[in-house]
Order: sequence, then structure tokens, then C-alpha cells
Amino acid sequence: MRVLVGSIGVSALGTQVAGTVDAIAKDSIGFARGDRVAFSVSRPTGASRLIVDERDLMGIPADVPLDAAAALFPCASLARTVVKQVHAVGAGNTVHLSAETAISPFVRAWVTYLGATETPDAAAADVVVTGADIRTARAWGVGHGVAQQAAADVFRAIRAGAFDGIELSTPEQARNGSRTPVLLRPAEVELAA
Repeated sequence: MRVLVGSIGVSALGTQVAGTVDAIAKDSIGFARGDRVAFSVSRPTGASRLIVDERDLMGIPADVPLDAAAALFPCASLARTVVKQVHAVGAGNTVHLSAETAISPFVRAWVTYLGATETPDAAAADVVVTGADIRTARAWGVGHGVAQQAAADVFRAIRAGAFDGIELSTPEQARNGSRTPVLLRPAEVELAA
């Protein structure tokens, strides 16, 4: 598949590219020209088009901006694993984050989105999210069906505005230690390095 790159998100979890399928191979069965997709790459690239194996692509719903799929999806997905698989956070839970990490803003957003409340007092919480929970979530292996459900959950939360309060970093802020994701366009990659 050849993908026209629209947005590049760089976070503590790596680099996510979002764009539009520009050309397909003859044996392609899952995507068509014009489909909106996202995929991970090993490092940011300034290329405006990339060749990607069809198996590495994830479809993006039409009502989810490419910028959100690139910049927010990786951290939002990991935070979802923490609150929905490592823990079962739901309405009425009281959650304490014992460690401040790069995905803490995303965990907080999920807590609010799921109808739970965050507390600064670990003793008052019925769910305590630790750094070990985040490491467990990073190592979590998921089958194809679970991955599809996770992506659907994340896209639903993006549509609902769950992550609207999370500000993205500029490249300069990231170089100075900011831990929130950075959103780039292909032409900005060289400038951001």
C-alpha cells in the first residue's frame, strides 16, 4: 500500500503516522484508495508518501481527525488498557494515580470518560494505578478481536472529546522535556529533529 502522509504523532510510545491510501497492490483485499489509515514507524519521517504492508495498517473512521489518530491514539490506547484491562474502572470508582508518567493525562481522561473520579489520596481510592500497571499494559498481548475492540473504544472516546483537554507539545517543548505527544506534518519532521 502507498499512503499519503497527513499527520505524524511522536510520543513516549513511538511514532504513529496517519494518512490516506494513495495506491494499492493488485492482491490487496483490506483497503482501497482513499481509505484513511494509521500505522507505526520506527522514527519520524519527512516523506510525503510511504509504502506500508497492508497488515500494518489500522483503519480510521471518517469522523476521527487524522491529527487525533496520529497524536492521541497510541497513548490513549495504552491508557485504555490500564483502565479497562489491567483494572476494570467504571462509573463510581475512585482512582488514584501513584506515579506521574507520560500517559497519566490519558489515564485521567479515561477515568473521567468512564464516570470514575480521581483522588490524590491513595487510601480513599478503590483503584490505584501504578507504574507497574503501565508496564504491564505495555507488555499486554492482544488478539485481533481485542485489538479491534480497543481501537473502537479509543475512537469512540476521541469522538466524544475525552482527550480534548490534553495539549500537545511543540517540537521545542518536547526537546525541553515535555512528555505530551507532538503533532507534525511531513515537512516539519526535519525542523523538529
